[in-house]
Amino acid sequence: MRRGGPGLLIAAALLAAVVAIAFLIPANLVIGGADTDLIHQFLAWRAFAAQNLLAGHLPLWNPYTYSGQPFLGGFQSALLYPPNIIFLFLPLCRAANLSLLMHLVILGWGMHRLASRRGLHPLAAGLCAGLFPLSGAVFPHLYAGHLPNVCTMAWTPWIFAGLEEFYRNRRLEGLLLASAAACLQILAGHVQYVFYTAIAAGLQAVIYSIGEPSFRRRALPAVAAIYVAAAALSAAQLFPGLTGLRQGFRHAKLGFSYARMFSFPVENLLTFVAPGFFGDLPRHVYWGRGYLWEMSVFVGVSGLILAGIALLDPERRRAARFDLGMTLLLLLFALGSHTPLFGFLYNYVPGFDRFRGVSKFTFPATMFLVLAIGRGADALINRHLPSRALALCSLQAGLTAGVAGLALKTYPELLAGFLTMIQRTGESYLPAQAFADRNFIHAAGLQAGWSLLLAGTILALIGASFLQARTRPWWRWIPLLLLPLEMIAFAHAHFATADSALVLPKGLKTYVASHPGDYRVLDPKGLNNGFFLGVPDIWGNDPGPLTRYAEFISYTQGGNPDQITQDVTFRKFPTVYTMLRFRYAFIPSGDGLAVGEQVAKPMARVQLISDYRVIPERDAIFSALTSRSFDPRRTVLLESVPYPRPEPSNNPGTVRVLSAYPDALTVEADVTRSTLLLITDLYSNNWHARSLSGSVQKLYDVLPANYILRAIPLAPGHHRILVEYVPGGLREGIGVSILAWLLWLLLALLPGD
Repeated sequence: MRRGGPGLLIAAALLAAVVAIAFLIPANLVIGGADTDLIHQFLAWRAFAAQNLLAGHLPLWNPYTYSGQPFLGGFQSALLYPPNIIFLFLPLCRAANLSLLMHLVILGWGMHRLASRRGLHPLAAGLCAGLFPLSGAVFPHLYAGHLPNVCTMAWTPWIFAGLEEFYRNRRLEGLLLASAAACLQILAGHVQYVFYTAIAAGLQAVIYSIGEPSFRRRALPAVAAIYVAAAALSAAQLFPGLTGLRQGFRHAKLGFSYARMFSFPVENLLTFVAPGFFGDLPRHVYWGRGYLWEMSVFVGVSGLILAGIALLDPERRRAARFDLGMTLLLLLFALGSHTPLFGFLYNYVPGFDRFRGVSKFTFPATMFLVLAIGRGADALINRHLPSRALALCSLQAGLTAGVAGLALKTYPELLAGFLTMIQRTGESYLPAQAFADRNFIHAAGLQAGWSLLLAGTILALIGASFLQARTRPWWRWIPLLLLPLEMIAFAHAHFATADSALVLPKGLKTYVASHPGDYRVLDPKGLNNGFFLGVPDIWGNDPGPLTRYAEFISYTQGGNPDQITQDVTFRKFPTVYTMLRFRYAFIPSGDGLAVGEQVAKPMARVQLISDYRVIPERDAIFSALTSRSFDPRRTVLLESVPYPRPEPSNNPGTVRVLSAYPDALTVEADVTRSTLLLITDLYSNNWHARSLSGSVQKLYDVLPANYILRAIPLAPGHHRILVEYVPGGLREGIGVSILAWLLWLLLALLPGD
């Protein structure tokens, strides 16, 4: 049996345990906080996908968010991600809980495999396997409900384990493993973690090429090969996804001020030893910058000491320097706008100007730090005793942290100045009045003090144990025993469950059901939950709105259409929103929920309009749309001359919807004069119209109407039209994926070395 063989048995046991845990959690509860992404987005999306797949339909378009957006092409739908099959067979909440816990096991199993490939003792590899999933860079994402994040993270160590196998043993199975893991990362849905993992793999390959002569000729080609292979294996998702990205607002460069958001704050390096210094979740309010689930780097106080042992151990120093060097380099990336490097990356390195939240680099940084910690554990397990100098440093650090903690615990108001500094950055999401609240300052000071005092106690205990280990070697096991306890306590402090009933405010679904019709709403508290509500929302909370639509909404809300983001505050509802079929706004109020109704009646989903104007420029279209004289029921604004050209008529005919699916609409029309069929759903150049049996017209063009809607020119006569969404590259992607997986399987079945 290989040295890493026990990892499979351990993973199987852990998987059985998490299945049991998932089923022990009450069926109505989901893992995570009450006001987080699982409740407000991913439950609805997984339910929408499951309902369609069980009906035998692959949903390519999501009509419930942003008045419509690509679904398969949105990546986070994770429609083709194999582990999501559990959502077809299990109750929704149980499937979500199992998915989160199962991917922690996959992450830990991959870390065990990577550590084993690095030559660590099985116990040290096991310690790495338990540490990484419970670390500050991973576990708080469960509280945040970041289902795609956790699923995507899970495959990162598998990529590096496969590369390690190829680098050191030149085994093809290493490349096959790494390419399959990279493919699963893409399918899991969080593109940013895929990108950052690729950056980390590339940086490792560059350093290997420089510092490891035996790896020089194969490190960079191997990384390139696995990502080309992963792109081919995932082409059925990747090709439509890239099409969706090109049509979304992130196809263009983000503004610098937007891209710099959620850079890792320098002061949060304190979370290495004091994870609760800034508060924790859910018991204490987090008052630091950004969100705690992306601003914590906790790996245990004992973990840092173990990394120090590896760095000082003569046999492990070189490998530890590499791992810690990678950690520091990736942390430098995570600091983002707090260093001059971010400006260079933003301006000159492709991809860095397409995302915000570079603090996510703490995740691959933590992986390398965990490897260094594993090396320190390996040294202790193999009876390599730490130096007296390290023991004394640990004692001194413990004394310093303990004194600081005791001071804050005794005089909590000492933290007030630090709190003021954080408030002035404008990067904390805590209400401003909290920073001036004496009770809050007192509680925050106590929490910070206790956190430092605990860190100091652990450091002092480890230092004392190392001194004792010189005469009683078994004392060296103290940090190895403390580390799991630290991580379990950290995970316990950040674990929560929420009632899935919070998906919709009480009575909201009843209100919608009692007001039937084909219309859209605005529900600021549940922008992505239109599927559960039963009516589509005009906005969402996801980086996937179509560019045209985001520009239109920004303009009508008084913003700059050239600087669009997903963060829009609706302050008005102009009459032109009738063409969005907008009817209600559900606004949270002190009494619960206030309902505002649009004065003008929403337009029909399909109607015939003969009057049109051609305006090629976007800004001129926006000006015309928002003028008081414009009536979207009577006039359509086009960007090119339609054919056949509509003829003036007050009654051009009749039209009705025969059938409707998320990504397809069948329409029947009887037209007396050439006219325009206006469909009050969003335009994309991947919407196509097809002539059905009995139609007088054989070819149909789908044109952008009123900049964001669809129009189809119709000739006189009878029409039966199928209007369907087919994302660019879907058919080609399916073909490439099939061929790529056949080749992958063929190579996997070849005899080994």
